[in-house]
Amino acid sequence: MQNKRESSKEKMLNFDIRRTIILNLYIKEWSMPEYRVIMTKPEIGVYIEIYYFPSMNDKTPARFATVGLSNSIRKTGKPTETEWMLALEPDLGQESMDRIISYFCDLIAHNIEHIKSSEAPRVMTESALAPENWTTKALMIDELRGESEDLEEIKIGEETISVLWVVPITHKEAHIILQEGIDAFDIYIEKSPYSIIDPTRP
Repeated sequence: MQNKRESSKEKMLNFDIRRTIILNLYIKEWSMPEYRVIMTKPEIGVYIEIYYFPSMNDKTPARFATVGLSNSIRKTGKPTETEWMLALEPDLGQESMDRIISYFCDLIAHNIEHIKSSEAPRVMTESALAPENWTTKALMIDELRGESEDLEEIKIGEETISVLWVVPITHKEAHIILQEGIDAFDIYIEKSPYSIIDPTRP
């Protein structure tokens, strides 16, 4: 019994250290979080915290970011070694924070249970789980852009984890990435009058 208690204490300490390092970097970049949701699946050893960082003004995105996803083990037996960040316009695409967090949790669960690697970019096709008011029902997971380099590679002891960018995209945009590649998508977005963080773009 003693051993079991020790290992769960060790796990908690490891998580606390992970949280301290990652959350500290998030706060440095995005100011204080306003809200936290804890997602647990004890049967597969998943414990993930999702933080909401509200927009500081009309010009900065609101963000949802994970702490602990990097520690979650895939079916392959390997840890994901990544955290996720979702950036949205300040009005969250006319959806509630709870609705978005519930969608984010669905995406995370799907990622842990069904995706074999954290390789980016990755496209997930349209999902009925996406928020109702969004036109962007598909998803791209890519390397961070427009964020601090400090978040690209985070050292936790011997481990190096990266923060990946979760981007809601339209059916058409998913098609561009899958058929023509990420560079063609970047050109398309550059020419578009709509922001990539607007989940209601046509």
